[in-house]
Amino acid sequence: MLNVLRRLWGQGAGNQTATIRRQIELANQVALFGAIATIPYQFFYAIADFSLYLSVFLANMICITGYIVVVLFNRMGRYWLASVLLLVNATLQIFVVTSEISTSAGVHFFYFTMASVAVFLFHRARLSIYIGLMVLLMFLFLVTYFLFPAGSTPAPVPAPWIHIMFGVSVVASMALSAVVLFLFRHSIDQTQHELLLTNQRLERLSGTDQLTGLANRRELDDVLEVAWTNVARYRMPLTVLMCDVDYFKRFNDRFGHADGDRCLKQVADALQQVCGRPGDVVARYGGEEFVIVLPGTDRAGAVTIGEQARKAVEALRIAHPDSPAGVITLSLGSATSDRGHNTVTELLDAADRALYRAKEAGRNAVVFASA
Repeated sequence: MLNVLRRLWGQGAGNQTATIRRQIELANQVALFGAIATIPYQFFYAIADFSLYLSVFLANMICITGYIVVVLFNRMGRYWLASVLLLVNATLQIFVVTSEISTSAGVHFFYFTMASVAVFLFHRARLSIYIGLMVLLMFLFLVTYFLFPAGSTPAPVPAPWIHIMFGVSVVASMALSAVVLFLFRHSIDQTQHELLLTNQRLERLSGTDQLTGLANRRELDDVLEVAWTNVARYRMPLTVLMCDVDYFKRFNDRFGHADGDRCLKQVADALQQVCGRPGDVVARYGGEEFVIVLPGTDRAGAVTIGEQARKAVEALRIAHPDSPAGVITLSLGSATSDRGHNTVTELLDAADRALYRAKEAGRNAVVFASA
């Protein structure tokens, strides 16, 4: 039953912004509540004295139809019209029913509920419209209260039913107000959660290379800044490996950019598998260049990881006829912070110079910066 109701109050809300979706769902929820809450009264009128309560029975049937039309309007995309119809239908129903059975049934308390609904229903209205709606609902409440006091109608509901109806009306009006506020609060929380996820995704995208999924240059700068702080504060070693795919331009010229992109992705995956410790970061530096950041790794550890990275790329066996090795290979230059570097920029420059020497030495090699 609950799933059926959810499908009903979700009519027209699909593929809408969070704000519009809240408005649509709230209008449908209140409309469904109004229709369902009216039905028990109809049974009472039919059983107690149908001829006596015929007018209020027919009025309620018209209002139930109006609530159904609200859902249909939302389904058709007529959101503003649905909201207006809901407000008009509910306020008229409260007035008509109270005029038939007096305020002793407590139906007029639903004007307070409609006040809370109206605030959330017309989310883009000007303040003057909100004030006008509140004044109108307050006026209708006072009119019904003074115009139709208990015992003033020709069709009074006999005791104890009138007391039961009064209790049900009060509880229902308060419950509906509470439900409206809860659903709106839940909707706000859901919207905030969606916004948080979107911001997190955007933050990840802003620091992620779109081709390889590695950290990009911006994220690399942040990682190096934090890592260098630990070098200065805790005297921890920091190793940086500058990597370059050998003869990559020739590969691109021969096979095209699509194959070149696939090659870079495979190289990126291989480097990530080698650098699996927490804190290790592999970043795309630009083009076919990569940087591996190894916090807490000294020169001895860099020797091991550098050779593992070189062998992992060579083991991919990506055919490259224009390379002396016949396959894609990697040249690496390594520098460690315990070699007398004063800034992270100096460390990167030292690794870059070591990479240049690796290329001069024939490529597919790892060269370490001298002291």
